[in-house]
Amino acid sequence: MNMRPGGPERIPVIDVDFHPMPRHFDANVAKFLPQKWRDYIARYGLGLGSATLMGTPPQREHTHRLDAIDGSGRVAVEPLFAKAQVLDRYDMTAAILTCVSPFPPCGPNRPTELGRALNAAFNDAVGETWLEADPRYYGSIAVARDLHGMVDEVRRCKEGAWGDRFVQVLISPAGQEPLGKPRYWDLFEACAHYGLPIACHVPPTGLKGTAGGATTYYCELHMNLAAFPMTIIPSMIFEGVFDRFPTLKVALVELGWSFAPMLAWRLDATYDRLRGELPHLKRRPSEYMRDHFWFASQPIEEPERPEHLDGVYRMFEESGFADKLMYASDYPHWDFDAPGEVMTPYHPLDRRRRILGENASKLYGIKLKPDSGILAHPQALAAE
Repeated sequence: MNMRPGGPERIPVIDVDFHPMPRHFDANVAKFLPQKWRDYIARYGLGLGSATLMGTPPQREHTHRLDAIDGSGRVAVEPLFAKAQVLDRYDMTAAILTCVSPFPPCGPNRPTELGRALNAAFNDAVGETWLEADPRYYGSIAVARDLHGMVDEVRRCKEGAWGDRFVQVLISPAGQEPLGKPRYWDLFEACAHYGLPIACHVPPTGLKGTAGGATTYYCELHMNLAAFPMTIIPSMIFEGVFDRFPTLKVALVELGWSFAPMLAWRLDATYDRLRGELPHLKRRPSEYMRDHFWFASQPIEEPERPEHLDGVYRMFEESGFADKLMYASDYPHWDFDAPGEVMTPYHPLDRRRRILGENASKLYGIKLKPDSGILAHPQALAAE
């Protein structure tokens, strides 16, 4: 029983998708750039894909909650303001900061060395501004997956001042090749060396897309995010990534989760008929998927009849993924999910415990804070 002295039982919470939103080139980032690159940007700019492409829908920069504007007049820039809105309000054990590298490896006026310097400055800015603000914030090492030299950035961050607080490597789910290709293996090797999961999260707006190109509507774009895992998972499994890197773990954040059982079935069915093409695989694809992939709860599925969601959870759990789903708030976005909204009282208590904190605790090695979190008793939870 998780009881505060004289209080009701509680469920510790870890949020695996919490967004700091420093502008792509503001003072917090610029201070970490060598002077030659500050001068370069002042003269030539940052190039396509890095200026103000985050505003979708445009009337809400960063697609934010209306109450997420802090004292600076901006969104998710003040860590103490964001802490009060989420970490303190829900008494969280931890929040994993997820902000994908806003600096792609290509585009006008983007020398490779500048790209590396921008990624390093961005990570340092998040470290100094956010990780120093509260010990419950944990960082992601944001790297541009197709930019040469990103393994060095992983090493620099992990062996630097905030090394013990960086708990994963964060990349875009979209790249120049499917993620299982050998060009990414040195990044996987670095993750395995440091015991870091590699996480794929929705990329900056200017880099988002589909197999057929750019979308017309934001709504369409939002729906298409679940398509990314359909290429990531088969590519990594069929290319033999997990036989080469057996300890590698992958977190798919804000990319959906309910599809996992059906994708596992299809992977196995395809493998059973075409296994002669894949003699290098040592196990069935579904086994790799169950062992190596984790998922974030947001965006949550919303059936017409809410009780049907229990069937989705049960299918997910009975297919071997019970310990692979983690709570995500997606703060400060408009579709923010509070812990009590994701795990409503009809969910069994053991499911709520796993999803709200235990699964993330095991993946990231973050010890759950005892006697913390949201109320576990159904009536108390409904009122919270």
